[in-house]
Formats: sequence, structure tokens, C-alpha cells
Amino acid sequence: MSPRNPEPTRTAVLAAADGLLETGGPDAVTLRAVGAAAGVSRSAPYRHFDGKAELLEAVALRTLTDLGAAIRTAGAAATTPRERLRAGCRGYIDYALQHPQHYLLVFGSAPLGVVDPAIDVAADEGFAAVVDLVDAAQSASLLPAQPVCELATVLWALLHGLAQLQLTRHLHEPRTVDGATRLDDLVDVALAAWSPIA
Repeated sequence: MSPRNPEPTRTAVLAAADGLLETGGPDAVTLRAVGAAAGVSRSAPYRHFDGKAELLEAVALRTLTDLGAAIRTAGAAATTPRERLRAGCRGYIDYALQHPQHYLLVFGSAPLGVVDPAIDVAADEGFAAVVDLVDAAQSASLLPAQPVCELATVLWALLHGLAQLQLTRHLHEPRTVDGATRLDDLVDVALAAWSPIA
């Protein structure tokens, strides 16, 4: 008799953790609740994760991977260099707004604790998606010829700031422009301010 494949159970547990995180935040993600939501035995999640911290690290790892993919996918769907830059930026913001609790798990104020080295690798790959956006835009003379890592860091800070302010409902009229309808405008203003040909 061949050993049972553990991947379907692990996949179900992670999917349940995703759902509980988005509906109730990190406090809702317990191994018992995840097991119940996944429809597996009470002990099943404990066979895959040592505890809640390890489970949340696995969710954070997937979040970073998915965020990098969202940037790349959005950029690849555009046709011109300018549209690719803008679309990649919106890919970042859209991912954060569509998965707020996942985004805050990684970039919020509560640290994850002891972090699996794979998370650092995923974070590096996600940032590489921003670096690639900047590099391509510089090649098309859309951004100034500054060190690409520095410019990518500033772009990431800009995108994170817009996403965070929108998630926390600080972008609204009359204090600011309305984030629900004008995030594209804010991205355009920022990119135009950097453009050497603006």
C-alpha cells in the first residue's frame, strides 16, 4: 500500500487559513478553526504545522509570492512601456486592496516573529518584480537614470503608502482625493513627477 499523499490536506488547511484570515484577521486563524473550516480531522493541521506561527508563515510566504506574481501579470498584460509601468503599479495596489488581511499580515505593524528563510527569498523575488518595472521604464526613458534599486525602493514605498492609506480609509474627500475612485490619478501624478520627459 502506497503512503497517502499529504498535499491535498495541506492545501485544504492553507485555503481554510486564507479564508479565516480575510474574514477575521490573524486572531481567527487557529489550527482548530482551520481544521474545522477545511473539513479535516482535528489533528490534521498539527501534522503539517507546528503551531499557529508556522501556519501564518506559510500564508505569508504565499502572500509574497502572489503579490510578486500580481505585479508581473498586470505589467505583462499592457502593451507600451508606460502602460506596463502603470499597470504593474496598479497590480501591487490592487492585490493589497483585494487581500487586505494577507497584505497586513506581511506589511502590517505586528511582526511575524521568527521567519522562515523562504519568506526572505519570496520577499526578494517580490521586490525584484518592482525592480524589473523600474528597469524597463528607465530603458524607455520614462524614469530618471538613478540607481535602479534606490528608485525601486522609493516606488515600493509609494505603492505601499497608497495601499496602506486606502486600506485604513485615510484617502477620502475633503481631506484628500478620494482613494476609492482616484488611486490611478495618484499613481499617474507620482510617475509623471519622476519622468524626465514629463
